[in-house]
Amino acid sequence: MSQGADPHALGPVLADLLGVPVELSERAGQEITLRELPHLAGPPDAPSVAVYLRAESGQGAQILLLFPVGDARALGDLMLGDGAPQEAILDACREIGNVVAGRYFSDLADRRASRLTPTAPLSTVDMAGAVISSVLASSPPGTELRSLAIRMHAADRSIGATLILLQAEVAS
Repeated sequence: MSQGADPHALGPVLADLLGVPVELSERAGQEITLRELPHLAGPPDAPSVAVYLRAESGQGAQILLLFPVGDARALGDLMLGDGAPQEAILDACREIGNVVAGRYFSDLADRRASRLTPTAPLSTVDMAGAVISSVLASSPPGTELRSLAIRMHAADRSIGATLILLQAEVAS
């Protein structure tokens, strides 16, 4: 098994960035059945904003951050004020993905004594199940999967997201 980063270290980073309390709950890949994979971020046919980043260098690592469309809008409103345009909301989601990837890849690189540089974040609005299936299908064999449910609590709203962390096996 590879040396993994601690995904719970992401909570304080997000809380500092957004100025709201953040809760995380994790499920390791071995706890997730094949049938559940497309449902990790809710109903597989639900439209979601997906943000994807991977490590450009070092042993493979990827993140997929999924927001239900309504929660992406709420995140945009929290970060940019009410009524933010669609492209600004996508920018806000990509920024959260950048922050999460930077923290996660940095922690993972420290644990592996290597260097992991994240790519620029890619984003799309699509069905959650289709995005999850595409990313998992393109992952190399032996990839370790972890899923994190993220709940951000603003004064007048709760914003949910699902973070899927994928790490290639590293020889000990």
